[in-house]
Amino acid sequence: MHASSYRKMQMFVDSYLADSAHLPLRILDFGSQQVNPVSLTYRTLLDCAPWEYIGLDIAAGHNVSVQVDNAYDWHEVPSDSVDVIVSGQAFEHVEYFWASAFEIGRVLKPGGLLMLIAPSGGYEHRFPLDCWRYYTDGMRALAGYLRFELIDAYTDWGNEVWEDSVLVVRKPIMTLIETHEFAVRSAMQRALLAPGASIPTVAAPTELATPSALPAPVPGVLTEQLRNLTPTERIKGRAMWLGERMAGVKGRHLASTVRRRLTR
Repeated sequence: MHASSYRKMQMFVDSYLADSAHLPLRILDFGSQQVNPVSLTYRTLLDCAPWEYIGLDIAAGHNVSVQVDNAYDWHEVPSDSVDVIVSGQAFEHVEYFWASAFEIGRVLKPGGLLMLIAPSGGYEHRFPLDCWRYYTDGMRALAGYLRFELIDAYTDWGNEVWEDSVLVVRKPIMTLIETHEFAVRSAMQRALLAPGASIPTVAAPTELATPSALPAPVPGVLTEQLRNLTPTERIKGRAMWLGERMAGVKGRHLASTVRRRLTR
């Protein structure tokens, strides 16, 4: 992913996961494949014991530990099994992102967190498709569609070419009735994309899933940090973007040199 996305993910970790460094969290990265060998990945932020980092993608490749056959039906991942899901620069490439969002919701434990980063701008970059751009209201709508607790929704207007939008939501601790309702709605997303769609039958649960040990976050912490980036931090971000736009390692080396000088 691009450098501005990496910085926002680092801010998410500092804001909402730093106090849980001692917990054995399972963290899944949707769209984890490292396509460019010199690009950044979230693994360096999240693969630290006792945390378990799981890279998930629809294609095999570097930084992928779980390859799913279908972006809208992750039968390879059990329900209520992951504490944190992160995704950066993937949702713009997903044709039916709302269906993938329900799979994220399905595999999250109650009380688990989703951190989603997607561009609101930038040029077309098909891999193999480039379908969407996201604004703050769109992120809020996605949280509402899932019926999850909204923690942050923010668009970083004017900061680098991509002007990333960020969404952080928490899967609520549901009752048995609410759990069944979510399972039905999740199954309906998959049914609508299947050939010869039919109304799914979903058995009602008899017991609740074990919730995540993550503490409930204070809403808006990440939004406040993003709103108050200093001019120097924004200039450093543009230096990182410049390095990405230039050729390979030389561009990254130049961007690093500029950042060091700005930090002095």
